[in-house]
Amino acid sequence: MKYEKNEFAPFSAESQRVRANLEQSYAAWVDAKREFDDLPASMFWKTVGDVQYLAIKGDSDSNAKTHGRRDEAGEKRLAHYQEEKERLTQRIRALDAQASERAGLYRRLRMPSILDRQAEILRRLDVEGLLGTDLMVVGTNAFIAYELACGARFPTGNEETEDFDMAWCRGSGASLASIRPGDQKKSLFACLRSLDASYTINPKKPYQAVNRNGYEVELLAAPSTHPLPSDVAFEPMTSLVEQEWLLKGQPISVVVATIKGRACPLYVPDPRWMALHKMWLAEKPERNIAKRGKDQRQGNVLLDAVHYFLSDVYRLDVDFLMGLPEELRSYFDRWCALRNVIPNS
Repeated sequence: MKYEKNEFAPFSAESQRVRANLEQSYAAWVDAKREFDDLPASMFWKTVGDVQYLAIKGDSDSNAKTHGRRDEAGEKRLAHYQEEKERLTQRIRALDAQASERAGLYRRLRMPSILDRQAEILRRLDVEGLLGTDLMVVGTNAFIAYELACGARFPTGNEETEDFDMAWCRGSGASLASIRPGDQKKSLFACLRSLDASYTINPKKPYQAVNRNGYEVELLAAPSTHPLPSDVAFEPMTSLVEQEWLLKGQPISVVVATIKGRACPLYVPDPRWMALHKMWLAEKPERNIAKRGKDQRQGNVLLDAVHYFLSDVYRLDVDFLMGLPEELRSYFDRWCALRNVIPNS
């Protein structure tokens, strides 16, 4: 299965400009949203007997704590809080509108987009500092990012799917440095519950969370990442050696538009390793036979795309070949032979 370069449809220069502008809007929005979330949930005067105290509620689920009797310093503190909250509220609203306008242009240029259900989860994870530090997007949703990185629509591979797979990357070479000061406030499961309280862990598949509508979010993890922190709630299988491959190389980070015209971040594995991972999955005996054809198409189209568009950064050379585990080397050799590619140093 081989895809020629002329089967890929390059995005226009205008598309690339719109995409860059969308990324800029989203980056400013997420910074403002994190700053807003770092503020206390509320601050007010609380009367106890005949005395007023400054009360601060850290988050919506906690009780307010008092911080001294009402005085000039307390008045200034409350006024500053109210001003900051209003400033950030207005900034978030303006940046959201700007991103929506740019996402609309993006959609009209027929760039690859993501479903809003997944996007809502990814934005929440990004605000919490989990996307890229603890979690990556894997599976079909990752192909949206690969198309953007290549600057071209693939002839196959980016096939819409209703399920949503995440991979654990904390502590691996694929993890970014922390992008939030202090401790992260929520886990993946807590983020899901903050968006939809009906999410529960599937007792028959403890690596999967399901909501009342049957929507599934799965967490996969490489053996080297176990045990996961106790607050994760999910219990990924410990035997998925193939997940180790997705922690190698250089992950890709992009911002895409959603179907309804919002912005969404994606952080996905190195495309070379994802391609070979897909080729291997297509022949894994335990793999669902209905998924094997898609795995094969995705693996081949992605490695072809790397060869045509990304080889200056994601090199398919001898160093890459020598770094492959034995399980993947035959797939790479087969791909090279079919395309008359000779890995050079």
